[in-house]
Amino acid sequence: MLSWQQRFIAQQQLPLSYIEDAQPLCTWLTELVTSTSQPLCIGINGAQGSGKSTLAAFLTIHLRNLGYKTQSVSIDDFYLSPREREKVANKYHPLFVTRGVPGTHNMALLNCVLSDFKNQKTIVLPSFDKSTDSPKPKHKWLRCEDQLDVLLLEGWCIGLGAQPNLRLNKSVNDFEQQQDSDGKFRAQVNQFLAGEYQSVFAYLDKLIYLDVSCFERVFNWRLQQEQQLKAASGTGMTETQVYDFIQYFQRLTEWGFEYLPKRCDLHIKVDQNHRFAIASDESTKLEK
Repeated sequence: MLSWQQRFIAQQQLPLSYIEDAQPLCTWLTELVTSTSQPLCIGINGAQGSGKSTLAAFLTIHLRNLGYKTQSVSIDDFYLSPREREKVANKYHPLFVTRGVPGTHNMALLNCVLSDFKNQKTIVLPSFDKSTDSPKPKHKWLRCEDQLDVLLLEGWCIGLGAQPNLRLNKSVNDFEQQQDSDGKFRAQVNQFLAGEYQSVFAYLDKLIYLDVSCFERVFNWRLQQEQQLKAASGTGMTETQVYDFIQYFQRLTEWGFEYLPKRCDLHIKVDQNHRFAIASDESTKLEK
């Protein structure tokens, strides 16, 4: 185990098995980066709690240690401010006031960032403060003075295509039945996903998908996070609040279970203990 890997698992409080699990991904990514001289934008999709942010951080350090100028950013850092989301809510549907689904991100900014990255210009990466539900002041954003070789973009809806309209007719949970009974909200979310989000996803050179296989795991992991937060700080959501919160993301997360394995470039299966491995259908890709 390399010294930087030892530091990483200690800082992130990860098991030693993480290095073993991540090694095939590192090999795949190394071969990909060494085979091109063009700047690469790699997407990482995974449900809440799947480990996408940790993986993005790990792969970033891995590439830096190989000499590649690399940075990672989350689509969460492109959330609109409460005031901006209120404008979207007033125009389309009141539920857009809550950050999360397509329609609540600053996709114009993300488009500019990825365009500048591809054109090897200096880029500035925003940062969002979830404790205040607002973007951090611009002087705290990350200015990448050097031209980057690789940019990792992670997020729960990265690379996801829009649903067929027929899929929108039926509610998937209590949230949709009670707050979107006419289907207008999910239809508008789908329209956003079909439009400006696809324009941004077109910048992705490759897509890694962390497949958690069932939505129940998302609930269990999110509940565990809140319980740990309560133990550490005394504050956190109740089990009912966690259940209500994740329903907001259920439709598109479950759509991803079906859509993404067929369209990603690297399909990673994540088990209930957060161990992950390349899916069996990926063997031919790794041999290429």
